[in-house]
Amino acid sequence: MQTRLVCTMVMVAWTVGSVASSKKPTPVLTQNLHTFGFLNRSKPETGSYSDVVFLTDETVLVTINERVFSGNVVYPFEDKPPSKLLLFDVSQSKLVRTVEFPIEKNIHSVRATQNGEFVLLNEEGAHLCSATLECGISVPGRGPVLVSPRGTKLIVGGNGQTEQKLLDSTTLRELGRFSFHHPDVVPGETALLVQSERRLSVRQAGQPERPIPFGGGFIWPDARFLNDHMIAGFESDTSLAVADFDGNILYRIPATTRRNLATLVASSSGARFCIHEVGYTHWNSIVNFLDIDSGRSFNFERVTVLETNSGHLLFKLEWDPRPYGGGLTDPALSPDGHRLAIIRNGSLEVFEIR
Repeated sequence: MQTRLVCTMVMVAWTVGSVASSKKPTPVLTQNLHTFGFLNRSKPETGSYSDVVFLTDETVLVTINERVFSGNVVYPFEDKPPSKLLLFDVSQSKLVRTVEFPIEKNIHSVRATQNGEFVLLNEEGAHLCSATLECGISVPGRGPVLVSPRGTKLIVGGNGQTEQKLLDSTTLRELGRFSFHHPDVVPGETALLVQSERRLSVRQAGQPERPIPFGGGFIWPDARFLNDHMIAGFESDTSLAVADFDGNILYRIPATTRRNLATLVASSSGARFCIHEVGYTHWNSIVNFLDIDSGRSFNFERVTVLETNSGHLLFKLEWDPRPYGGGLTDPALSPDGHRLAIIRNGSLEVFEIR
């Protein structure tokens, strides 16, 4: 009964928030990225793996990670040509530093950790880098790179049937190791989300493993820690559930395009999180009913930001991402959750969220 009441309240808050957010938001920073090498994705021979992350509340890092396919051979793991790292100061609305570095041709190859630092993945492994865009210590490993909300822990590995390594983000010291699919692991600050035999659970030191009543599907990983005591994951293609570590559902949020692409992004403060959805409008799906394998470009993209504790909607933006297609760049929340950075139609846009 209590869960049902909470869910109803969230649906009301979502509706009110939608009305409040009907006015188109205006970015406080806009930067055309084509001048730095960002490609027009309308051509099938191009590939974009660009990332955007906040290093601090005032600085946002953009990775222009692109390549043009040539010939019939495509290598799954590659970090050439070099990518560009662009550091912007939001309050000054300007580019303050840029460097080039070999970065793995895969999305999420650059992830923020803590204290203005970030981790960068290439063929040599995972590198720990500073806010001055200088990279130091490294450890061998494959992607993907998964980072806990506050950035204290990270996991590398899994691609190419490699093992996953749990690392301390400050030193890259190894804290644990997991064989391929035995289990699959997502890091939190004080716990791990583990998936084994399509079942999801929370693993915490000194406590029995606790099952979670969602996740564990074919899309991995589709569940994330939101903060030190809450997690979120998809119950179905139309419902996102938020729960505590004991698996109690706190509230639910409607989803639209999870079957195509939907990801979760948490702020390091844990106070806010973001849902990024990419797919097709209802009318587009009807007109293109013969496109069974969804080979056409996505025509719908949406970013929503919510309060973690309540599920209250704070920000929503929808647009048509064409001519850009494929795996589009996930947005980023500033550490305090009051700024949102997205790459939209070839430009960096930063919004204030109050």
